[in-house]
Amino acid sequence: MTSSSAPGRVRPLVLALAPPAPGISHDAETPSLETLGGSRLIERLLSTLHALGLPAPVVVARSEAAGHLRALLDPRLTVLAVDGDRRRALRAALEVCDDPLLLVHDAERALTPQTVIAEVLASLHGGLDAVVPVVAMTDSVKEVLPGGLRNVDRSTLAGLQSPRLLRREVLEAALDPAQTPAEQAPRGGRFDEIHAALAAGARVGTVQGSHSGFAVLDRLTLWQAQISLGLARDTSHRRGLARRG
Repeated sequence: MTSSSAPGRVRPLVLALAPPAPGISHDAETPSLETLGGSRLIERLLSTLHALGLPAPVVVARSEAAGHLRALLDPRLTVLAVDGDRRRALRAALEVCDDPLLLVHDAERALTPQTVIAEVLASLHGGLDAVVPVVAMTDSVKEVLPGGLRNVDRSTLAGLQSPRLLRREVLEAALDPAQTPAEQAPRGGRFDEIHAALAAGARVGTVQGSHSGFAVLDRLTLWQAQISLGLARDTSHRRGLARRG
């Protein structure tokens, strides 16, 4: 790990922005409050970050969940409430910290292995502006064209995970709509700081992600998380069981 990416110079920003999902606990205002194996998802993530020697994270949550998180988490943690999208959440976090490196982590990706996070922290060197873990695309991908569908070579594609390590000035530029040409914005209008950084000309490095780094957002992914931790059996291969509610 280079001196420019030492843990003491990195501020984790934990985003708990996902809305409640059907099929999981009714009292959880956001999926990261789900209990898994005796501890909540966000608690697992905060423990992983602490084990790496990182400073106390800034937690940003939807207004509906912020109060519950403040009551649950260490009172010394900063928990910000926001009404808006990911861009607004990141802007709010930057207003309360002045660290030169920011580690943006989605609270729903709480099972991301410590080794992946450590690799991200160790890989911001040379001329890179940001680092993100990626996994190979396994599903068939098609491009929709006026004349029909076209196969896309999956070897040229990758899925982005968390955490994302960005230099402060790069994240600030990514959050500025004037720095991201409209024609380069991702389809669907959903803001992603890595997409925006790339559109603004940033140099982004990658490390190998993990199949455990998926987002727990609903009943299916909660079940997958239980399997990942050895808390449930994968019965999808048994005829008829996968469809039972």
